[in-house]
Amino acid sequence: MNYLPSDDNRKFTELYNVQRLRSHYIAPDSQVCISTIQRLYSILKGEDLAEEIEERNPNENEWQPKEPMPVVYNAKIPIEEFDFIVIDECHRSI
Repeated sequence: MNYLPSDDNRKFTELYNVQRLRSHYIAPDSQVCISTIQRLYSILKGEDLAEEIEERNPNENEWQPKEPMPVVYNAKIPIEEFDFIVIDECHRSI
């Protein structure tokens, strides 16, 4: 929120409408959405995600093999909703 681009004296949040996703609602005027991969996956599944689950570190549990998570699609969030997605949570993989 304090990031100042080198080509402008305004903060990033003054240049772009930024929303941190805390529920399944994505504001139509949001230009930048910030989310964990867990939150985004729950939105695509159409399910709510409790904040304490989102903050839980799966690496603190003993690892057990699991089936891969299914790929899901939520018709309320079309594929055009995002121009691109940057994932920087690969260490917390779901």
